Amino acid sequence: MSKLFEAFQSIIPIFILLSFLIIFMTLSINRRTGRKLDTLNKKVHYLIFIGLMLSIIGTLLLTLLPSSNPEKVTQLVPFYSILDTFEYAADYAIINSIGMNILLFVPFGFFLFLIIRQEIITVFFAFLFSAAIEFLQYALPIGRISNVDDVILNTLGGIIGMLAGVIVLKFGIVYNRVRKGK
Repeated sequence: MSKLFEAFQSIIPIFILLSFLIIFMTLSINRRTGRKLDTLNKKVHYLIFIGLMLSIIGTLLLTLLPSSNPEKVTQLVPFYSILDTFEYAADYAIINSIGMNILLFVPFGFFLFLIIRQEIITVFFAFLFSAAIEFLQYALPIGRISNVDDVILNTLGGIIGMLAGVIVLKFGIVYNRVRKGK
């Protein structure tokens, strides 16, 4: 856990500041447009929207901040780095490389699915968002490695998040509570 905190230590203050800014801006817009969060349904939808926005911001912060890699590296062979990691890396490196790429997109897939409730479109947007990040990592001079395996793993994370959203809706964890709030 301490290694995880060290890895994210630089972005935590930025994320917290942006979180407060997003919440303040959305509440201000709601107030100015006359939209009130006066029912449970509206409150749940607002929280789901905030969750999606914060997952996008967190993902962009984690993936697009400059790194110390001096050269531009691109890996376009599918599953090459995944298999290489399993074969040669230590356990913590497997968790860091593969697990974190999957985990990074779980909230995005979860919140997006709860908003649009379309499985195929959720998976498509998870793929598109991940591909856009990898393209930006390649195009921008930020010292990041652009890797097709990251797109595969991120999309898998989006699928896992979407499946969690399906379960939440199926068992009525959120949906029944929203229905009662109407």
